[in-house]
Amino acid sequence: MMNPRELDVLNILWKSDQPLMATDIVNAGEGLTQSTVTAVLRKLLREKLVEVVGVTHSGKVLSRTYRPSESSRDIILRDFADNYSSFRDIIPKSALFAALLDGNRSPEENRKDVTEMKNMLKEYEQKYSKKK
Repeated sequence: MMNPRELDVLNILWKSDQPLMATDIVNAGEGLTQSTVTAVLRKLLREKLVEVVGVTHSGKVLSRTYRPSESSRDIILRDFADNYSSFRDIIPKSALFAALLDGNRSPEENRKDVTEMKNMLKEYEQKYSKKK
């Protein structure tokens, strides 16, 4: 399971359309320090959630640039699903979906998510009804 700082760094990288240096990440986040970002990037590199894509000059110093790995979202989703399996007897999927929808920022976002969920459920229903 990822800690909040790791998620902060990954979110900053996911939102950027270009690779970032550690100092860029520090400047983009609230309460992030250079030492924290450096430690988090080392861990995320080990776990193959980010990758080094280049080296650039930052003043007189060479700095690596980072981006999320292609598989980072899949790894996070798998981690989330594995963690959810520990709670599935306590929290039904319907309650999980409701909590996710309640966390949305706008009614428009809710409508979009509900439509996506309906489409996904239709696809699953078709997929599993064919197996009978």
